[in-house]
Amino acid sequence: MTVNKMRLKRFAEKFIVILFTVSLNSCSVVGQWWYDRLDIYLANYFFEYAEFTNNQKYFIRKTTKEFKSWNANSELPKYKDLLVEVKTLNKKNTSKDIEKIIVKGRTLFQESYYFFTPYIVTFCEELTDQQVDEISLSLGKRIDKWKSSLEESKNEDSVKNSIESFSRFSRFVGVKLTREQENELKRLYPRIENSGSYSIENKKIWNTKLISILESRKKVGFKSKITLHLDSLLKTLQDNESDNVYYEMIAIINTSLNEKQREKFQRRINYFINALDKIITRQNF
Repeated sequence: MTVNKMRLKRFAEKFIVILFTVSLNSCSVVGQWWYDRLDIYLANYFFEYAEFTNNQKYFIRKTTKEFKSWNANSELPKYKDLLVEVKTLNKKNTSKDIEKIIVKGRTLFQESYYFFTPYIVTFCEELTDQQVDEISLSLGKRIDKWKSSLEESKNEDSVKNSIESFSRFSRFVGVKLTREQENELKRLYPRIENSGSYSIENKKIWNTKLISILESRKKVGFKSKITLHLDSLLKTLQDNESDNVYYEMIAIINTSLNEKQREKFQRRINYFINALDKIITRQNF
């Protein structure tokens, strides 16, 4: 995976956040099954960072269950409303309209992120020195894996890979791009190439600072320091030049959809809306 492909993937992830609970599933039944286990998946994700005690694992499981309850009651209806907005896109919509939708989806993601922040801060106060070392090791392995992926893909055609990534995402929402539409994306791609790329070094610096803060967890001011540091992760979601190109790409594809493509797109989004409706209804029982 090249740096530019990762940037396009990051964009896709921003937009997919609109679909959230059912976007990774092929039917509403599977979507419900997946959401019913959301707290388990999240807990297992946190368990990967270190070897935690039974009490710590209980705290993590309790937190993810609280998140699931909050998300079901407070957030899922917002995702549904956003999907309805996506469904109403037509040829008259501009890149600014696309931007508004993505920003709303990004805001929903941020609200979920902020839910966890105080729990993480509290949890980190009770970490042992060994667990901090294990967390540092886990973060280092992720960086190494990312580096390895980049090294393996240095000779790949970044434009081709990124367009293919965009095409896969389009098929996911029911649209198979035409050759003309793909060529239009290729025309815009150099503007992404020239806008820079996300730096692994920046991530390493962030990780190093996190570990340094964790090592000072018994000192005055720890809660404030780690909260600010965790919140700084959201800066990667701020608008930049590449984001504007992505908005334009989606707007161009949206405007160029033929009648058959538009029909499939709306049918697919409507499918997500219905699946999400079922999940919301079941959570209220």
